[in-house]
Amino acid sequence: MFSFKLPKFNLSFKLLIVLASALLFGNYLPANLQSALYAISLNLKGLLLFVLPAVIFSCLFSCLLSFRGGKAIGFMLILFGIVCLSNFISTLIAYGVGSLGLLNNLATITPHPIGTTQELSPLWSFTFPQWLPNDYALYLGFLAGSLFSFFPNARAYRFSENAKRWVTLFLEKGFIPTLPIFALGFILKMQHDGILIQVIESYLPLLLIIALTYLVYLALLFAIIANFNLHQCLKYIKNILPVALTGFSTMSSLATLPITLNAAEKNTGNIDLTRAIIPATVNIHMVGASIAIPLMALSILLSFGHEFPSLQIYLPFALYFILAQTAVVAVPGGGILVMLPILETHFGFSGEMSALITALYILFDPAVTVTNVLGNSALVIMVSKIFTKLFKRTPLIQET
Repeated sequence: MFSFKLPKFNLSFKLLIVLASALLFGNYLPANLQSALYAISLNLKGLLLFVLPAVIFSCLFSCLLSFRGGKAIGFMLILFGIVCLSNFISTLIAYGVGSLGLLNNLATITPHPIGTTQELSPLWSFTFPQWLPNDYALYLGFLAGSLFSFFPNARAYRFSENAKRWVTLFLEKGFIPTLPIFALGFILKMQHDGILIQVIESYLPLLLIIALTYLVYLALLFAIIANFNLHQCLKYIKNILPVALTGFSTMSSLATLPITLNAAEKNTGNIDLTRAIIPATVNIHMVGASIAIPLMALSILLSFGHEFPSLQIYLPFALYFILAQTAVVAVPGGGILVMLPILETHFGFSGEMSALITALYILFDPAVTVTNVLGNSALVIMVSKIFTKLFKRTPLIQET
């Protein structure tokens, strides 16, 4: 019997539909409906911020708890340090690109309400209590994960698995499906305040800047690990092309894991080391996010009339940023959701700015994912070379 199923659209496509609908029909919606949708967006944001300390703690705790097992702990701690250093360098690259003045050419966004003298206000207001500051959740997750990685405990491991499962369930089945609605309220507010067209015109060049930064950085990275040998560099790139295509189409680093492993085994010739590194770093080594999110944040700051932050302001943000990356959940948009409180704390992001960077990130997520998985493919080659020189062989890896 003939049956018809509606196609499933990814999150980026849904956000594009929301954006187009707001552009075409936003001004025709009744004022009360716009205010209600804006209130829903604010409530969803409040709910996320309320749950976020648990998300940060459980993900960071689970990440560090996975670094267990005799001699492998030393290897994993070194690997964790290399990943954090790589992510930190990427955030500095983003700051360097931003300081070149390229972002200054983006249009400045100035609100000028159309047809009204007032900004859009939420129809109702509800505030979720803050039960634990996010930075405390980071510290507690780091300390607890480190402690139980050295002193394994069955109850701690079960708690870690259950907490991670509930957090993933909340995000995958609860919050992530509502992201288009979350964005809609804030997009309608920007439309009402007369800045939505300015946003679109302003941030298209930004995405080109990020893409160019990706291209240059990855090319340089693979050239370095190939010792600037063109033949070897092309060999690496040939092996990772299926990884890039899979990452772009699925927008998931986890979905590329089998292909990433296969490509890494070809590029390193070390199966044991590759199978220890890739699964451990797939969700925490995020070159693409480390470049995209800071560049988006810096451009949004400038567009909304703020000054370009000094290095003294940016460095504390970068340190919190790389630690928070170890607490990212592997779901679409997970890379930005954990970062919103950090952006609000260190850069003074408003609700509209947070919603804007969320939408930009998800729209650009295919390119971010590609850069994440290619950066991880480069990391495994680099670490393989380092550990081969340090240990000559890798018996500790076989014990994991």
